[in-house]
Amino acid sequence: MRFVDLPAINKKVPLSAYIKAVRAAKENPERIFTTGLTTWWPTTGAEIVEQFLRGMTQRINEAVPYSQRGRR
Repeated sequence: MRFVDLPAINKKVPLSAYIKAVRAAKENPERIFTTGLTTWWPTTGAEIVEQFLRGMTQRINEAVPYSQRGRR
């Protein structure tokens, strides 16, 4: 099982839960969630989607080979 680190809240979550949370944020851009992906304070769904896209761009630019991703 793969996990995603969320350093803002000091947790590691399963990839499936991470994807469900991002989808929920995308479907509810005005809703206030308790934390964001990179923030520990209340965050809107639109801000969470923005954080996700920023992180995705960062991961693409880091160019980590697939064989080395998610290993811990």
